[in-house]
Amino acid sequence: MSEKITVVLAEDHALVRAGFKAIINATDDIQVVGEAEDGLECLEFIRELNPKVLLLDLSMPKLSGVNVIGHINSRYPETKVVVLTAAETLSVWREVLDLGVKGLAMKSVHPKEINEGIRRVAKGESFIHSEILPTIEASEGLKNKPLSVREKQVVKLVAEGLKTKEIAEKLEISDRTVSKHRENLMTKMGATSTAELTNYANQSGLTRLSLDEIQ
Repeated sequence: MSEKITVVLAEDHALVRAGFKAIINATDDIQVVGEAEDGLECLEFIRELNPKVLLLDLSMPKLSGVNVIGHINSRYPETKVVVLTAAETLSVWREVLDLGVKGLAMKSVHPKEINEGIRRVAKGESFIHSEILPTIEASEGLKNKPLSVREKQVVKLVAEGLKTKEIAEKLEISDRTVSKHRENLMTKMGATSTAELTNYANQSGLTRLSLDEIQ
């Protein structure tokens, strides 16, 4: 019988943690060897147990999931990370993948899919939840494309401190359309924050133009 894939499960909600533990331990080839309630405890388990895979909630107390990933990358690179998140935002997913993690899944992931994902990651392959993958693949086609006039207008107004509803009213479009423009902007520019959009608007001169002058 081959050696089991060892997993440390880092999740601060006990019920969620228990659910994933039951799902994983129901397999013949994967086993949860440690359960962490916060980011600092997670790193202790990694140091002591040297698991093949870390199943990590992105929102952890004491030390965030992002910071945990940084420590893993620099100190325990042999442990592969699969991030669990409740966020349904492309910018969050892209930020996580840009950190170099091997796996990414929503907490709604099907039991069979998460177990297969753990197996793939343990072998050094990548795994992205099937609910997330189409959106990420579609976003790849947006990278480095020029900004439309409307997107430039949105960037300008974001830099001026306007909120989504205010931008929608100013441009006479829906709140949802503004949110979609912002999401596309983040992807095209590789940005992860409003501050980066503001820097772009300032450096490109958009803040000096009126909405009608933007081309």
